[in-house]
Amino acid sequence: MKKCKKCNVEILDETTVCPLCRNVLEETEEPGGVAVGYPDVKGTVKKLNFVVRLYSFLAIVTEVVLIIINYLTYDGLWWSAITGISILYFYITLKYSIQKNSGYRSVIWFQVIGAVLLVIAVDNIVGYQGWSVNYVVPGAILLLDVTIMVLMLVNMANWQSYLLMQICTALVSIMGLVMWYLGVITRPVLSIIAAAVSACLLLATLIFGDRRAKTELKRRFHV
Repeated sequence: MKKCKKCNVEILDETTVCPLCRNVLEETEEPGGVAVGYPDVKGTVKKLNFVVRLYSFLAIVTEVVLIIINYLTYDGLWWSAITGISILYFYITLKYSIQKNSGYRSVIWFQVIGAVLLVIAVDNIVGYQGWSVNYVVPGAILLLDVTIMVLMLVNMANWQSYLLMQICTALVSIMGLVMWYLGVITRPVLSIIAAAVSACLLLATLIFGDRRAKTELKRRFHV
């Protein structure tokens, strides 16, 4: 921080002269060497933007090199497509999670959904066998259930705030049963388990949560 001794004001920006009297400013510090001023928010944002741009540059160069190598050594599989969507997934995750400064609940959902879509894409690239929808999708639902339970135990004072995540997870698990009915999922055991666990977790929260759970539902859905 800089100070104009003539005007007796402190200047927070990077100028070297006082904007009032044009006198040369002097550096000032608090006792103990701690400078007074606001947090350098712009500096932090610039660093985050630089990280995203650096990753973008390295990702593009890397993927181009991998495509060339895949083309020169092609043996029937475009594995460079897998690396491409993986790089894209991490780029979107980085940009959404860090640059957007999103809440951790939305980040968890975003990363899980993105990872599931990534695995489904890989399954299709290598020759669709259905392992992505038979095992990965219900596995992701079970992972969300476990994550929600851990978050509720860690933050027991505000456990009802995770009720919306439980409802969304239960709805997604029902979609797995619908996919089984439509023939998309051919091995439904894990999907049935995931739907049962999600439903039990939601039901237990509503029953044992009682008034706090009802209040949270009213707040979320305005009923």
